[in-house]
Amino acid sequence: MKKYSLLLMLAMGVSFASAQTTEKIGDAHVSNYRDWAVGVHVGNMFTGGDLSSFSFNDEDNDFQFELGFGLDVTKYLNSVWGIKAQGMYGNISGTNGLNSFESKYFDYSLNAVMNLNSLVLRAKQNDRRWATLVSLGIGMSQTQALRSFNGVEVAQYGKVGDENWTNEVFIPMDVTFKYRLSNLLDLDFGVQGKYLFSDIADGFAGGRNNDMIVYSHVGLSFNFGGPKESTAVIYTNPLDGMYFDLAEVKDNFDQLTTDDDKDGVNNYFDKDNSTPEGAVVDGSGKALDVDQDGIPDNMDEDPFTAKGAKVDANGRAVDSDGDGVADYMDKEANTPAGTMVNFQGQTIKGGMDNAFIPSVYFSFNSASISAANHQRLATIARLMKNNPNTKIVVTGSADPRGSEEYNKNLGMRRAEAVKKQLSQVYGIDEARIEAKSVGESEQFANGRNDINRRADITIK
Repeated sequence: MKKYSLLLMLAMGVSFASAQTTEKIGDAHVSNYRDWAVGVHVGNMFTGGDLSSFSFNDEDNDFQFELGFGLDVTKYLNSVWGIKAQGMYGNISGTNGLNSFESKYFDYSLNAVMNLNSLVLRAKQNDRRWATLVSLGIGMSQTQALRSFNGVEVAQYGKVGDENWTNEVFIPMDVTFKYRLSNLLDLDFGVQGKYLFSDIADGFAGGRNNDMIVYSHVGLSFNFGGPKESTAVIYTNPLDGMYFDLAEVKDNFDQLTTDDDKDGVNNYFDKDNSTPEGAVVDGSGKALDVDQDGIPDNMDEDPFTAKGAKVDANGRAVDSDGDGVADYMDKEANTPAGTMVNFQGQTIKGGMDNAFIPSVYFSFNSASISAANHQRLATIARLMKNNPNTKIVVTGSADPRGSEEYNKNLGMRRAEAVKKQLSQVYGIDEARIEAKSVGESEQFANGRNDINRRADITIK
């Protein structure tokens, strides 16, 4: 009993959840779905009673199925409840020993409909295809029985051959399984029991049982009455919205408490959840690109390229002719290899005073030579090899962060690193290179500490 009470309370609760007020119509409201259905069905009629469609006394012991068909109209009040009006016509027959009957049958009824699927608590489901409807009602039936004994027609409730219709009240109980073929059409199949209040439908009142008819049927329903792209409301669940909201809250909570790529930005706000470990990111979780060349800093071998400069896959400014001047500022883009050029990439004719000698740049608090500087060092080495008597001064600088003494030492470490690279990698005699430091005293670019962390090369 407790189980059925809980089921009834759940049905009432779900029904209440469906019945939204017109002041605030949610997604689960019936007006957002098709809430009318017209169905046609056909099936066989099996009679139970004194003269049944199956009798053990019959020599053949066969079932006597008769054809029936009907029409119903259903108004869905919400995803759980509905009201159905039904009418049908068919034939019924039966036998018991030497007694038998045949009858025309007609009925009409009004039924309350309940959708069992909406009472089942399930995980969120977007594309439901099945619905199970049960109905219970009351109606009026009419029969015109013709009874026979040993093959000879006998009187019903009057004279033999009386064609009057007999009216009686009945209770229809139905279970229908519906399969959604499309938003418009459903395939229906089910069974209906019709419990008659008397024992006269078969034309034989033996006092044993009230008559009963079982109608198994198949048919089609046409859904209408809602928005064009909507389904029938019976394929929804008023709890769906709650399921979706709870799932979304859980998902958002999980994202707020997890950081898959360990970049310090939780998954909910992270617009790039696959940044490499150690990459510096902005507030949205995207890897920083300080020079805005399209290459994230963690992959950029030269994070200080000028704005608008064409860069390669490693973030280095493209220098097509290899003269040490990037294409974006090179006014002579096809100088022969080994040619001395000025800072604009133009060939120098005689003397080195105007020769372009690139600076070497460093990361914060670092004296390591990055890959982006190899091309710059190659340009310096080429210039010195083409001019074997030339001597240079490498002057290391630092940005203003840190103490003056520390920055002085840092500038010297940077100058020594450039000197060491030119000597060990390119074979330039160390006697031709002087290293010194100006620390933080010569800031070249205000507010651009990345430019102030450098080593400048001048001809001695």
